[in-house]
Amino acid sequence: MLGTRGRLHGAAIVLSIVALTGCGDGETKSETSTTTGASTTEAATSLSGELTVMAPGPFKAFLEKAKAQFEADHPGVTITLNLGHVPTLLTQLEGGVVADVLITPDSGTMGQAEAKMLLSGEATVVAKSPMALVVPAANPAGVKDVSSLADEPLRVAVCAAELPCGKLAQQLATNAGITLSADTLEPGGSPGIVTKASTDEIDVGLVFAADVAAGGAKVAEVAIPADINVASDVSVARLAASVNESAATAFVEFVNSEAGLELLTASGFMAP
Repeated sequence: MLGTRGRLHGAAIVLSIVALTGCGDGETKSETSTTTGASTTEAATSLSGELTVMAPGPFKAFLEKAKAQFEADHPGVTITLNLGHVPTLLTQLEGGVVADVLITPDSGTMGQAEAKMLLSGEATVVAKSPMALVVPAANPAGVKDVSSLADEPLRVAVCAAELPCGKLAQQLATNAGITLSADTLEPGGSPGIVTKASTDEIDVGLVFAADVAAGGAKVAEVAIPADINVASDVSVARLAASVNESAATAFVEFVNSEAGLELLTASGFMAP
């Protein structure tokens, strides 16, 4: 039988072994964590090459901010923005223009791109784009609400019917119980209407709210009540024609992230 001193000595040995084993586990976890962190950082900085993002004009402010932040996070990547009329962008893609990422102002346009087999993977909705009234800065016609869109004496502009903003104009008219009295069906879309407001060519126009800021101090916004307003779904997807799949995937993930949503909302869009 062991004496008291023997039992204590044995217990001390056991405790020492346990302590050493615990330290070994801690060191292994720390090394693993450090290695994982290094791998993640290496993966983040390994992206390189050119990346072309296609989107309609209203996304210019957002994409310029997104480009700056993404390039800062991935110094090896250079982003080129191909901004234009929605139908033109789809025609370019069908004609073989090489691009990596597509952003559309509505689900219908993204659906067309998907039907034409232009996408790689599924598109995701990242924000909503609400409508607003745009007027010359001094608002000489005294526009107060959407009823002005039905006021025949006023010079009213809405988007051409085939455009996303044109389709939304009809939905808004239905919600508001009015009949649009449009003098201009703008083929240039929402940005074209803002330009006309900035040069006093119209009294009021219906546009995407995100576009009003582009007119600067020459235009003003008249908000539309949320209970009758309409908005489109902003979608993003990687393109099948992409020649830089890794960077394209990373950019799509960035747009879908909290950081991307912050840039979207700062540019006049809303959370989906």
